[in-house]
Amino acid sequence: TYILPINASDPMKVIFERFMSHHTPFGFEKSAADLTYHPMPYRPDDDDPLMLKQPWRIILELYTDDQRMMMGLDLHGDVILGRGPSRPGRIIIDLEPYGAQKLGVSREHLMLRPTELRLFAIDQGSTNGTTVNGAASGRGVATALKNEDLLGLGNMVIMLRIVERPDRARKLAP
Repeated sequence: TYILPINASDPMKVIFERFMSHHTPFGFEKSAADLTYHPMPYRPDDDDPLMLKQPWRIILELYTDDQRMMMGLDLHGDVILGRGPSRPGRIIIDLEPYGAQKLGVSREHLMLRPTELRLFAIDQGSTNGTTVNGAASGRGVATALKNEDLLGLGNMVIMLRIVERPDRARKLAP
């Protein structure tokens, strides 16, 4: 229990509203010139205790029909790759427009979890499994990611490119 001054906003309500207001009206771009980095799961305020102050800037690359497409993300917190709409506390990057269902991607397939030191992939109990560079990743197991790792979501393969890391993680990078 916590007591707030009169007229103060409830911090959990503010965070909930940020999650509820989030939508992903963007998708993969066809060229680097079109690439915009989207803050995920939302753009945090300076005093937001739940999000990283310095995000992981990444590019997800998807190859379909001999075509390369890219999505730029600034990861401040957890985000899920899957199909369908987001729900409270579960921000989903919808891969359905790219044939996700036919390729065996679950609704909530893979979580990308950024920390100050590492970026992790965590299978969310997907039906068709997750691989990192061809090696199976167990359900709920956090696998540390590095630049140019290949993420297999069912039969969909996405390359991860790490563009920029938080300061503390840079010291650990090879």
